Amino acid sequence: MKRVLIAAGGTGGHFYPGLVAAQELKARGWEPLLVVRTDDPAKARLEKEGLACLEVDLVGMPRGLGWGLVVFAGKLIASLRLMSRVAKDFKPDLALGMGGYLTFPVAYAAWRRGTPLALHESNAILGLANKAGALFGAALFWGLPPADGNGKVVGTPVRTALYGRRDAGEARRALGLDPARKTILVFGGSQGAKALNAVPAAMKKAGVDAQVLHLAGKGKSEETQNAYKTAGVPAKVLDYLDDMAAAYAAADIVVCRSGASTLAELAAQRKTAILVPYPHAAANHQDANARVFERSKTAVRIPETDLYDGLGPALAKMLGSTTVMGYDDLKLPSADRTTSMFVDELEKLV
Repeated sequence: MKRVLIAAGGTGGHFYPGLVAAQELKARGWEPLLVVRTDDPAKARLEKEGLACLEVDLVGMPRGLGWGLVVFAGKLIASLRLMSRVAKDFKPDLALGMGGYLTFPVAYAAWRRGTPLALHESNAILGLANKAGALFGAALFWGLPPADGNGKVVGTPVRTALYGRRDAGEARRALGLDPARKTILVFGGSQGAKALNAVPAAMKKAGVDAQVLHLAGKGKSEETQNAYKTAGVPAKVLDYLDDMAAAYAAADIVVCRSGASTLAELAAQRKTAILVPYPHAAANHQDANARVFERSKTAVRIPETDLYDGLGPALAKMLGSTTVMGYDDLKLPSADRTTSMFVDELEKLV
């Protein structure tokens, strides 16, 4: 049985694509070992899936000077030693980094053993961990057409639940929404996005006639619901929704950030979207991602600073249009082919 070591911890944007790749590899007879951060809540999901994992005590590198950089350096050295021992004992036939900060120690251990190494970059520009990991001669795969770089575009694996399409009316009814009314889905990732609380005021200003499903983030639903009530906009506000397939099905338009996993889900569902890049993302990668979608006329990009004035008119125009956003022009593999295509490429490296 072939073995694969996968660095998939750090954030959900790195974990879920890594999980899907691990599931496919396991189905093909591989034995995966996933590397996650210490106390990663994803560990419970891996145990449920019957996938082995290893916890590593590492944090992301601080962007400035200070004591945090010293702590990071100590943890990094310890993680390099640990991963070297793990690679020696586990003897992987392949190592895979999904782009989080745990990618570097896995890449280093693979390089030391001469193990084939692959890196997956979900964003349109390389993150710091993948930049460093690429120094070890890795094969590079992209989730989006790169803004500037080499490698093969394979898309970003998404959960199979997001492949298909559900009936919009049924999804709205199940979520407690009016099944016959135009619906806007708003979310900012698992932690929400405070800036997107400008949505109700922007809709009121532009006179947008639609209901909203807003996923506000933990502990933020009450204040967000009050904002919609004040604006007189009908809305269902939740902290979090596990069944994102239902949320996408209910939506005519999605207003969201432009993280790589979110964009992969939008592409899988072929949803019309307004993208509001998180302005403080490392290397401004969310803006680079959104520009890829904007250039292919797949989505509309609105900077956070223009949200109040720009969102309402954009929503009104899109709700009144019969034009379908051009996902074909994005030239990404279909969602049901992405995982198998990616894993096919991985197996070629061994």
